[in-house]
Amino acid sequence: MITKCIVTLAVILNNFSPSVTQELKDYANLDACENYVPEVCMQYAQLLVEHFDVENIETAIKVMWCESRGNTNAYRYEDSDSGLFQIIPRSYGWVKQNYDVPHWDYPMYGSYAQFIPEHNIKVASILVEDIHSRNPYWKVFSSSQWCWEDTDKWIEKWKGEQ
Repeated sequence: MITKCIVTLAVILNNFSPSVTQELKDYANLDACENYVPEVCMQYAQLLVEHFDVENIETAIKVMWCESRGNTNAYRYEDSDSGLFQIIPRSYGWVKQNYDVPHWDYPMYGSYAQFIPEHNIKVASILVEDIHSRNPYWKVFSSSQWCWEDTDKWIEKWKGEQ
C-alpha cells in the first residue's frame, strides 16, 4: 500500500495543475494513504518515483523517515550525516566520483547540496540500486534497520510520534 500511495500521488502531482490535483487526490482516495505513509514524506513522492525502482519505494520511504523524520535539514554531528537519508560525506563522495551530482557541501538555494531533497534522494538511490553489485543494497542504512525493517512496527512508530 505504501508504494501504491506514493506512485499514485507522484502521478497526480506530476501531471495535473494544482486546481485539479485536490479533486484527483480525493477521487483516488489518497486520504487512506495517511494510514500508511507519514504526511511529511508524501511531499517527496515525485522524487522517490523518479529515482528509485518501484520495488524499492516502500523501503525508501521507511528509511527516509527513520533516518531524518522527513527533515531535509537533519544533521548528526557525530558522522556529519546529512539530509533526508542522513548520508555521510564519504558515501556521498563515492557517488560523486561516478555520477552527476553536486559536491557534498556545494552551496545552492541558500543551503548545501546534501540538504537539497533532489540530490539527497538521488544519492540514496544510487547507493541502494547502482553503486554496489546488487540491487537493492540497503546495508548503507543498516544503523536504522531496527526502525524500518518491520512495516507494522514502523507504522506504529511514526504514528506514535505524530
